[in-house]
Amino acid sequence: MIDNLHSLLNRPWYIDRHFAEGQLPLLFNILNGKIKLEERKPELITSFYDVQGNQFTDPNANKNEVVAKINIKSSITKYSQFCGPRGTKEITEELRNLESDATVIGVVLDIDSGGGQVSGTPEFYDFLKDYSKPVVAYTDGLMCSAAYYIGSATSHIVANKRADAIGSIGAYSQFLDLTGFYEKKGAKLHTIYASKSTEKNDAYREALEGNYDKYVKEELDPIVDDFIEDMKTARPNLSESVFKGATFNASKSLELGLIDEVGTLATAIAKVKSLSKTNNNKNLNTMSKERPQLQGVLALDGPLAATEDNGSYLNEEQLDAVETAIANNATALQTAADAQQQAEDNLADAQQENTDLTTQVNTLAEAAGVESGDTVADTITAIENKIEELGKEPGAAHTNAAGGSGNESDTHEYVDLNTPFYQKTKELLN
Repeated sequence: MIDNLHSLLNRPWYIDRHFAEGQLPLLFNILNGKIKLEERKPELITSFYDVQGNQFTDPNANKNEVVAKINIKSSITKYSQFCGPRGTKEITEELRNLESDATVIGVVLDIDSGGGQVSGTPEFYDFLKDYSKPVVAYTDGLMCSAAYYIGSATSHIVANKRADAIGSIGAYSQFLDLTGFYEKKGAKLHTIYASKSTEKNDAYREALEGNYDKYVKEELDPIVDDFIEDMKTARPNLSESVFKGATFNASKSLELGLIDEVGTLATAIAKVKSLSKTNNNKNLNTMSKERPQLQGVLALDGPLAATEDNGSYLNEEQLDAVETAIANNATALQTAADAQQQAEDNLADAQQENTDLTTQVNTLAEAAGVESGDTVADTITAIENKIEELGKEPGAAHTNAAGGSGNESDTHEYVDLNTPFYQKTKELLN
């Protein structure tokens, strides 16, 4: 602990005051040398539960899906302490290991803490928000301040009906002026600032003199503003009344939106299992990149699940969905190809008909002594104009010959009725 004792003293805390003051005797005994600081042996912070709710310590002992439980039952600190709790940095690494374990379907954070350091808590909150597996928070004691900050980042919060206190959304700082302590030990502390460093530690120095306004405005208020903003993002249904720093029992917390359910640890474990099966984890996000087309086929709201070691992966249900989609797409592609071929055939027929018509009209124009136009319509117009011109010349109209039969061949004996010109002209006039 001595290596990062500096991180614990004279810094703002997300912590419930009653809980904080309960830690002071430990701190004073450490400072007075009454407690010897020795490196602790790593404690087991993770246990596992199978689908029947049986507990065991080795996830590999059960090849079925399991739920991991991590205890957060002391002050929240960023770094692990030799004589105290594991820090959020170490818990983060534990969660990363569980994330890459294919047997673990999700995690329960078993929380009993009045809060802790500001430093590291928002970072841990961000990590939990982006965790790829379902995480559920459970408390049967305290879930206050930094501990609630952490719990709010999970998919679901369950509180035992006998839970002590939940909430305490806020921050405060207690200054430990060690000047007298050092002087009693025979040390004289001198603090000297450079001439140009007039604003360095200004708020802190004012607070040591008993002037707290500057420290509140510049240090504490921004911290609380960020805290509240994150709470509104994580839990948009929170009542505004919870942002003043009060704590509540389980039933009132449910009413105010601080928790999602009153239940037991078994309730929290069951919720993890439910979230893992239905993909309803509200914080579902992964390390894999977005693949919109594949996600659409699988009806996923977010990216595929992934691990750092193996990358993205698909479960059996998703693989079946891919197979079905491929088969459906193959059928659709064949139907589209058939429709395209039919359209091409129809176009070829139409082009051939147009070619034949153009040939016929040009032949008729040649027989009529008319120059073909740029288009079929232009050529037909030229032929019609030629016919109109011939109709105005003498002898253009004829009557039946005397004693004729009335047949066309008798009426126009001087005309070869089988010529293309006559037949096409007759068709156009009719």
